[in-house]
Amino acid sequence: MQSEYRVAIVVLPNFTLLALSSVVDTLRLANRALGREAYAWNVYGLQDTVVASSHVGIVPDSLLTGVHDDEVDIAIVCGGIGGHLYNERHLRAWLRDLDSRGAIIGAISTGIWQVARAGLLDSYRCAVHWDDLPSFSATFPLVEVRPEIFVHDRRRLTCSGGVAVIDMILYLVAVQFGIAQADSVADLLIHARIRSSDEKQRGTAGSPQATPRTVRRAVTLMERNIEATLPITAIAREIGCSTRQLERLFTEAFGMSPKRYYDGVRLRHARKLLVETDVPLSDVAVQCGYPSQAQFATRFRTAFGKPPLRYRLHAHR
Repeated sequence: MQSEYRVAIVVLPNFTLLALSSVVDTLRLANRALGREAYAWNVYGLQDTVVASSHVGIVPDSLLTGVHDDEVDIAIVCGGIGGHLYNERHLRAWLRDLDSRGAIIGAISTGIWQVARAGLLDSYRCAVHWDDLPSFSATFPLVEVRPEIFVHDRRRLTCSGGVAVIDMILYLVAVQFGIAQADSVADLLIHARIRSSDEKQRGTAGSPQATPRTVRRAVTLMERNIEATLPITAIAREIGCSTRQLERLFTEAFGMSPKRYYDGVRLRHARKLLVETDVPLSDVAVQCGYPSQAQFATRFRTAFGKPPLRYRLHAHR
């Protein structure tokens, strides 16, 4: 078993500071629990200063161009706001080279998009934040997208983001040095329970936990049937209540009818496709359950104040 690991952490513009600190501090405490430097890490960027999504700037240890590939056992790409739009050829080439040398390739939040763009997630399972599931799946159809908090598939380690990063790094410590050591690190972090890789993201249902279970089930059906939309009567029948009861529950929970809420689900999905993919407008309309592009454009403009094409162009400025 390998006794020391060299970790390269790449931070993208607008990266999530929580992700970076969760990786670094968990590795730091792993060294403390093990009583030696089992993990050595460096933070790399493509600019001299990289600004996080929280507007905190950090100075990386080195530019990515200065990394020697034979000095990296684990690479982790930290994304954040707008990371899906970031497209750097040198980063993709570097990740491919690391993969060819047998390194573990990891990614957090929208950093996963960069690994996928390098072709390193094709035919792999990966975790994607629940809010990015529709657009990521549309962009990378060869990747098996999962709703779990993190996924380990061969030499790929992907995390949906948030506090799940701590669970992923603790999992890595458990795999490499044993569960007892991971438990010791969790204790130092005041992390009561290490969540496993088969746990689902809480946000997948798209509604607060306080929302009645019947409504959550209805919302889940809506989110899983965007292109081939279901009649509200069919949704009510599937979850075992009357249409009138479902109308009342949605009005109490969201202040709107199930039909209006369903339309909002489809339009939000359309917005993500417009912003995060290059899918043609006609295909966006079809994938969001609209019979014509004209009807889709009208509904989208009513909801977001701009027609779809103008919204896409504005988002990509």
